[in-house]
Amino acid sequence: MLLLCIAICSCEGDTIDSNKVGKPLQLKAEINGLTTRASNSSWDKDDAIGIYMVKAGQTLNSSALKKNAQYVTSGSSSFEPTDETDQIIFPFNGSSVDLIGYYPYRKEITNFSYDVDLSNQSVQADIDLLYSTNAKGVSSGNPNVNMLFTHQLSKIVLNINHGTAFNLNDLSVIISNTATKASFDLVTGTLSSASALGDVELKINIAESIVEAILLPTNNLSGMHLWFIIGEEFEVYKLSLSEALNINAFQKSTKYTYNVTLFGNESVMITGGNITDWTTGLTENMTADRTEENPPLIKGSQRAPYTVAEVKNNQGKTGVWVEGFIVGSFDGSINKFLPSADGAKQNNIALADTPGETDTGKMIPVNLPSTGSIKAALNIPDNPDNIGKKVLLKGNLNAYYSVPALRDVKGYQFK
Repeated sequence: MLLLCIAICSCEGDTIDSNKVGKPLQLKAEINGLTTRASNSSWDKDDAIGIYMVKAGQTLNSSALKKNAQYVTSGSSSFEPTDETDQIIFPFNGSSVDLIGYYPYRKEITNFSYDVDLSNQSVQADIDLLYSTNAKGVSSGNPNVNMLFTHQLSKIVLNINHGTAFNLNDLSVIISNTATKASFDLVTGTLSSASALGDVELKINIAESIVEAILLPTNNLSGMHLWFIIGEEFEVYKLSLSEALNINAFQKSTKYTYNVTLFGNESVMITGGNITDWTTGLTENMTADRTEENPPLIKGSQRAPYTVAEVKNNQGKTGVWVEGFIVGSFDGSINKFLPSADGAKQNNIALADTPGETDTGKMIPVNLPSTGSIKAALNIPDNPDNIGKKVLLKGNLNAYYSVPALRDVKGYQFK
């Protein structure tokens, strides 16, 4: 007890030397060139970056002073730590440090290797890999730091023009035989060779009348094709990218823009295109011929939707299509299934692979929007005849009622 009292008194008598307390990082971050956002060039609200701090001049390694700190923005160029306990503090002795940053943030990073997967293009910002190493030799003498992030991947944009009446809702565009997976080394800032090839459905921005995709850089476009499918394969056009005269590679940080004209019953012509470092570039004229070949099928697309059984094994996928029969709804729990319109709930429907299904283990709950035309068309109390109907739904595969489910429904089509 005597020793304890002495220790307590000693601690109470000490004062903290303010010169030995490091200053927190005051961070601003900018993106070199335009972002993937269609409306502006600023960060979006809740965008999160990961930051490492090492001694000045040292390579990123396991002895880093700070590892993968998460910083988030409200939509401006200013970033704050998500958790104050994870805040980056400069060394109190004033020594200099280097900062390494990346986007989008990942909680789990193994051996400083960032996995790149471009197979799902539904949310471009989620796959737009950015990297920053410009903040070198910074210290507590000036804690205000500006990090400059650079695009590490390539981007293609197709501006769609159509000479005849045409609805982009009926169009799907696929790039085939393209690299879909690789890894990015946060230590060296380099991409590995592609670890997988596949077919990727491009994102269609109806409001902007453009089609876009983020791709892995490559010096070889041979074997890669663009497919334009109108309706349920009513018209199919195929374009070989290797036939281009000027655009023969996709370089990192570079956006390739093509102006595409669709002729309803003839061909698809690229009347102009340019290579840009997110700004200006060259032109390219190409024509895509109509073909009777079968275009690639992308699982989770409108042409090849997931079944209810497949939904359970593909949770986490976003912007995908699911097909099934409306068999009822749920009353607040997966264990309270309502097979008829009597007492049915407006906020959800039950989907199954077969009509009349009553085994909840063979169903998924679908969380409907709180308001709007989709809820008005799909909810059972207002549409009792929906039970038994086959429907295509577009949304995100995430848990609902603590089980695999479909949420954030943004599109539907009765079959």
